[in-house]
Amino acid sequence: AMLPVPRAKSYRGFVFASEAKDGPSLEEWLGPMKASLDDMIDRAPDGEIEVAGGVFKHAYDGNWKVYFENLCDAAHPLFTHRSSIDAALEQSDDAHSDGAGEIAIRQMRQNGAPYSFWESQVGIWTYPNGHSYLGDYHDDAKLVAALNDPVFRQYIAALERKKGKAEAKRILEVRRWNSNVYPNVSLMSQFQQMRVVHPIAVNRTVVHAYTFRLKGAPKQVFRNAISFANVVNGTGSLVLTDDLEIYNRLDMGMSSEGAEWLQIGRGYQSDVPDAHGGRRGKNSTSEVYIRNMLDAWLGLMTKGHAAPVRAAS
Repeated sequence: AMLPVPRAKSYRGFVFASEAKDGPSLEEWLGPMKASLDDMIDRAPDGEIEVAGGVFKHAYDGNWKVYFENLCDAAHPLFTHRSSIDAALEQSDDAHSDGAGEIAIRQMRQNGAPYSFWESQVGIWTYPNGHSYLGDYHDDAKLVAALNDPVFRQYIAALERKKGKAEAKRILEVRRWNSNVYPNVSLMSQFQQMRVVHPIAVNRTVVHAYTFRLKGAPKQVFRNAISFANVVNGTGSLVLTDDLEIYNRLDMGMSSEGAEWLQIGRGYQSDVPDAHGGRRGKNSTSEVYIRNMLDAWLGLMTKGHAAPVRAAS
């Protein structure tokens, strides 16, 4: 059962609650990050989405913040997921697949894109209040919706019938991958995923991952979303297991007294201002989103106390 909270409000059907009696309104808190929520819902031809397919749950021994650090990190896939990349590259494209296997193979292969690609072709953006999003990094026409894919053609037709060609084009041109809605939600509209992070302790975190159905879209669109969820959020995922191991090792490393500070300065001198009061990384592997998140965290943790010393943006 849901416990009563001082404040609760919804934005396009997403319900947000706050245990603080006072503070910014939901609209103020989300700011330009509302665009990522819009992207989730606008992709549905009938204008509504619904949670379907159950929920994946996973846990790790580590702090909740490292989960968000990972989701917008363009530097790690090529290295952290090397074993699954190599396994995927060994698979024959001529082998029979029910479609689910194909999505898994192609997602794992995409993680093996050259580092130069990750640096220059992805993009990382931040907004006030700790929000951030990573640009879409997929160029495999069989994984990303492609005009020559029969299911996607059916989807486009349904979208155009309900919203018109111009609006359908605008919707599909939005190219966001993981969107971190600070402090505890991550959205991924291309395959209709949402992850909610639940801090249990300073060194224990539980994550619930949900898949949405786009109302009015062909049934296969939802099946593809479930197949993708199995790749990145499933308990048997060859990708997720890498990340969970890293989170745990990071937590173990935090107990070391070998160094007083962690370095999160990648891209610090090249980040540039962006629209809506945010900043973006000139290089896609910039850690600007981590600095932005910790800046918001520091502000919340010291609210009502002496003004903290803030790092320059």
